[in-house]
Amino acid sequence: MPDYHRLRLAELVSISEFAHSLSDDQWDHNTLCAGWRVRDIVSHMTLGYTTPMLPLISALVRYRFNVTKASAEASAEYGSEHTPQQILDVFDTIHRDNVRKGIAHFIPAKEGLLDHVVHHQDMRRPLGMRRQVPEERLVAALGVAPGLKGFVGSKKRAAGLRLVATDVDWSHGDGPEVRGPGEVILLALTGRPAVLDELVGEGVAKLRERLAA
Repeated sequence: MPDYHRLRLAELVSISEFAHSLSDDQWDHNTLCAGWRVRDIVSHMTLGYTTPMLPLISALVRYRFNVTKASAEASAEYGSEHTPQQILDVFDTIHRDNVRKGIAHFIPAKEGLLDHVVHHQDMRRPLGMRRQVPEERLVAALGVAPGLKGFVGSKKRAAGLRLVATDVDWSHGDGPEVRGPGEVILLALTGRPAVLDELVGEGVAKLRERLAA
């Protein structure tokens, strides 16, 4: 079994290195998450790891426990009120000191890994700063995706499809085939329709239909 905790921390380090390399303009660039800037995604992860549970619950009460809306607005507010360096000063404590307060304390390491790999690509792709996701992290995240319900919803998207990565040793399921780079499959399963044209196979139409629903 993969060491998800180690891989999660390694991906956080990679995100930190990437974020430190960006200009102020790049911090304000759009991402694959509609309506989210780069600074909003880094703030989202920062708040998820560093906000204690009681203030988090208080914030959710204000939004009538609409987690999606609360997260989006809190992340945008934090991102707008802090400079990139101020955000990174807090973000870097997460991997350096292994901070896991609030909601992050209850999220399994394997789900955290998937979240971080996907959000890293969410930021990089619109900036034209593609990377090759380290194979160990990519394969581990792919292994998690087909079983995730809840907010991610990748289990429903993967159901009844044969998923085949062309660049790493990974496949899953039976049915109409969806074939392409592992990173692209991961992004499609987690609801990023912008990557669908990079996939091939008779199952792509079904996957496209599910992302549009």
